[in-house]
Amino acid sequence: MKEILVNILSRFKSWAVWMAIGALVVFCAKEFGGVDISGTVNGFLDVLLPLLVAFGIVNNPTDREHF
Repeated sequence: MKEILVNILSRFKSWAVWMAIGALVVFCAKEFGGVDISGTVNGFLDVLLPLLVAFGIVNNPTDREHF
């Protein structure tokens, strides 16, 4: 159990994990919070934010050598 906790805490030191968490928060606020922004920016965010979240999910923050 301690090894799992140490592994999880080491992942929170990664910039990619925090970028993915931030993108997820912004995406959820935009979609479910009813934030109204221009059509161009809205379309850009609809593509960019899920990609950032996906990158944070597939990234291995414990190994800087490999993706």
